[in-house]
Parts: sequence; structure tokens; C-alpha cells
Amino acid sequence: MWLKMILTRDEILSEIKRGRLKINPFYETSLGEISYDLSLGNEFVFVQPSRTAVIDVTDLSSLKCERIFSGHIILQPHDFVLARSQEWIELPTDIVAMVSGKSSLARLGLEVETAYVIAPGHAGYIILEISNRNRVAIKLKRGMLIAQLIFFRLSKPVRRYTDIGQFGVQKEISLPKKLKFVST
Repeated sequence: MWLKMILTRDEILSEIKRGRLKINPFYETSLGEISYDLSLGNEFVFVQPSRTAVIDVTDLSSLKCERIFSGHIILQPHDFVLARSQEWIELPTDIVAMVSGKSSLARLGLEVETAYVIAPGHAGYIILEISNRNRVAIKLKRGMLIAQLIFFRLSKPVRRYTDIGQFGVQKEISLPKKLKFVST
């Protein structure tokens, strides 16, 4: 069994004090009994529909995006944006985190997704995929609590993931350069 247990508030604080788990900036008011609420940063990336007619999953080189740095954006109905957390997160190799949306935002029609599993050894911002499923626009503001992290201790440390994969250390929002397929 890989997952040993969910970390409690006291265990999260202990890992932070020991320097094994890093959250910067860290807001103690964002720390719950078994989770940490992530706040929205100021970087957003939109796919430009006027310059990208179709996303061809076999060739992502034609994908045209716009990067915006702002204290807020207006997310139109049924629009999609990539955003990043305000917090820089570094996990040790024996802790994995999972990202979950917040029910208060879901009730407004705001869907916050991510790769869901933040791998042991992760270093960087958390990149969020945000959709407005409502019929009215929603204003997103820097600093708003956007998602929550739940930390799990592994039964044993694993190899550090930051040196592999196509995204590596998440210093800014990046899009995939290619997608993988099974051999047929």
C-alpha cells in the first residue's frame, strides 16, 4: 500500500517547520484540519480561438496562446483558462498531494481542475485548469482561495519526479508540447 495516511494540520505544520514541505507564501489562515487552501496567482494563459481553429492532439505546434499577468480576469461563460497558484510548493519524496476544487466555487459554476496528483518531489506553482460552467461571467481575483491541497504520506520515499516529465519545475504556466499515445 503506497498511501499511508492523510496529514493533519499539526503534521503539515511540523513538516513545514522541519523544512521538508515548503509553501511560500504560507498563510496559516489557509490551513485547515486536513488541507491547505491555495490562493490564485496573477498569471493566466488562454488559448486564442481567433488563431487556433482546432487543437490537433497529434500536433500541438499550431496552438496559439495568450499569457496575461493581472490582478483579476473576467472568465466568460463556458470559457477556459489556465492559472497558477500564488503559492510555490515543494514536496519531499515521501509526500504526495492531491488538488481538489472548493465547493463554494463549484456552487457558482466555477470548475477548478488540475492534474489532481502532485507528485513526490514536486517543486513549483500548482497549475490549475479553470472553467466557467455558468451562464454569466465570473470575476477571478488574485488571492482568492481557489482550490485545496490534501497531503498524504507514502509508506516509503520514491524517486524525485522533478527531473522527468515534460513540465519539470513549474516556474510558469506551460502547455504540453506533445501528447502520448499507446502503440497500435
